[in-house]
Amino acid sequence: VKQKRSGSNDGSTKSGSSSSVVPYILGDRLDKGATLLQIKGHVVRISKDKDGSRFIQQRLDYLADPAHNVASSNEELNLVFSEAMSSIEDLWYDAYGNFILQKLLDHGTEDMKAELGDRVHADVVSLSNKVYGCRVVQKALDALPKGQVAKLVSAFEGRVLPFIHDRNGNHVIQKSIIVISNFAKQAREGERCEEMASFFLESLDPIINEVIRDMEGLSRHPYGCRVVQRMVEYCIEPQKSRILDSIIAHHNLLVDDQYGNYVFQRSLSYGRVQDRETILETFLGGNNVVRMSMRKLASNVVEMMIKHGNEYERQTLVQEMLNSTCVDQRGNTLSAVVAMSMDAYANYVVKTAMDFTENSHQRDQLFGVLVSHLNELEEIPFAKHIVSRIHLHLRETKKT
Repeated sequence: VKQKRSGSNDGSTKSGSSSSVVPYILGDRLDKGATLLQIKGHVVRISKDKDGSRFIQQRLDYLADPAHNVASSNEELNLVFSEAMSSIEDLWYDAYGNFILQKLLDHGTEDMKAELGDRVHADVVSLSNKVYGCRVVQKALDALPKGQVAKLVSAFEGRVLPFIHDRNGNHVIQKSIIVISNFAKQAREGERCEEMASFFLESLDPIINEVIRDMEGLSRHPYGCRVVQRMVEYCIEPQKSRILDSIIAHHNLLVDDQYGNYVFQRSLSYGRVQDRETILETFLGGNNVVRMSMRKLASNVVEMMIKHGNEYERQTLVQEMLNSTCVDQRGNTLSAVVAMSMDAYANYVVKTAMDFTENSHQRDQLFGVLVSHLNELEEIPFAKHIVSRIHLHLRETKKT
């Protein structure tokens, strides 16, 4: 279905004009031999057409390939750039037109990129909150020179939280964190230039500072949690420690939150040993491991601790499970490991413990408890994966 076009006097050509490919582009087929010079004066309109946009994108890709060495490549590129820049506001909010601007950021000359980057910088606030405009901003963050990217990111200062809360703007903030952090890492580790690394880190500081000031709220927000996760994954020191310190300070509120638990899990995967130690202390005693494992969201965190913890942390958690007991509905005392195996969520924790426990004594102890209750577990649907592992263990034991 073609996008509806307004007016009939907006640059369309008559079908009898044999030198123009506009009828082909706006119709159902494309002239494979067409060049961008043949749509002179019509670039903006054609860019806003689904098939027309695809034609221009493919042609720009073709011209950018050195293997093709097209004599008119510079002229064609200049034509598209000139007409696009003259009506840039019509393109960057358009479903198809925005792709032309993205291609110009990919294939344009350095001067073209600089000019286009300045226009994006001037309107970055409105662009970042629009569904198509935010894509242009993200492409600019990927394609512009490093210095101009840092300048673009600096424009978010004082506006970070509204961007994060926006369904489109949050993607721009995520991309900013990834790109600037990679620049800083490259400067520090690849180019051995701490001064340049500091420059990039300083350009990202406004985002880091605003997030830390509302770490709890953002970590528990559907879009904010994504931004915090990107920080944990990509930020380098000293920013990463500041972020992790703030997350750990709120860990009791995040561990069982529908969004916060994802931030918490990411912190366990990408965080420091000291973070896991702090969390481990909160799990020990009072059947905390068992209670957390029986909660839908918190159980994911216990699993992550077992998977990503060191040997001591893993042994401590599993031993806590083995030492704990539960009382069933009849008032009978039951091994916590068995009770967890019968639970809708905790059974995954037990399964993970079976897979990751390396200490032979502790592993024998864990399987011993489960084997002794095999008949009961075989009657519980939630325990089916555990039962299959028990049978596999028994077969392997017989072989040895």
